[in-house]
Amino acid sequence: MGTPTTGGIGVTALLPTGPTLFDADRGPAATPPGYPAADKGLSVLRVGKHVVLTVYPPYTHSTEPFEILGYTGPSSSPRPLGRAWSVAPDAAGNGVWLVRQDGPDNCRLQHVSLSGGEFGHGQSASCRTAVRAETSHGLLITINSGSAESTDALIDPATGRTVRQHPRILGASGDWLLLDGFTDLSLLNLRDGSTKPLTRPASGGGPPVVVPSRDGSVFAADFADPSYRGPVQTRDVWLLHPDTQAWDHAPGMPFVTDHLKQGGGMDWSDAGDLVLADGVLAAWHPGEPAWRLGKAALPEGQWNGIAVLP
Repeated sequence: MGTPTTGGIGVTALLPTGPTLFDADRGPAATPPGYPAADKGLSVLRVGKHVVLTVYPPYTHSTEPFEILGYTGPSSSPRPLGRAWSVAPDAAGNGVWLVRQDGPDNCRLQHVSLSGGEFGHGQSASCRTAVRAETSHGLLITINSGSAESTDALIDPATGRTVRQHPRILGASGDWLLLDGFTDLSLLNLRDGSTKPLTRPASGGGPPVVVPSRDGSVFAADFADPSYRGPVQTRDVWLLHPDTQAWDHAPGMPFVTDHLKQGGGMDWSDAGDLVLADGVLAAWHPGEPAWRLGKAALPEGQWNGIAVLP
């Protein structure tokens, strides 16, 4: 990461390792009570300034929807939000969209408050729909998720009407959709429907992992490559400013890592820092010359993904 600075970064994140409340400088700060046994898998999803966790079975192919839990603090038990095949944050940051199962081949798209209340009954949906994120223009979903026939769409969640559809939508932020054309990228302006081609800033690897900033003004894109120059993993983080179509290269990129598939993750802080989990937690505010590194080593294991608090 170039010439990173140390001395403390003041970032706290929830890790799917128990879960664990992790202080970037002091290490594990708390293990909240009331969560499933260690043989279950967890994933974390930031929803506004809150966190929702999905509980996975210890085997690969589950025949039952997953348990969805709302994080309520370091010393209190989680709030059950029901079971669902998929979960995504709503635009307000106070609720989630769920794909619930009502019958063997019958699922429902439903909006649920983080307090546990339901915003209406919802509407019929395919059980193979994966919800991803809501913006002011609609709900981003993947149709036929997990199959070769999958495609992405922005829909009106109230009616199910398709607003936009594309084979692969990498991210939605504000008035923009970032589209993957497999060999190139483009931006779709939802205000007027225009599409702007983009120069791909990095070669190699598959589609980038994209995380929009909290205010919707920028996309962070990790053009990670697990086989860059041989059998090593490489991380390469860029920022895309949709309004100008300009790319900014994060300092110290690319760099070799062992944490692309486990023990890593990327999220934004409330202060506008991009936070990267890679051995330690590192924070970078766009425009700064280097990353600021936390002092505590992240736990080892098969976990992946972080949710920065608040």
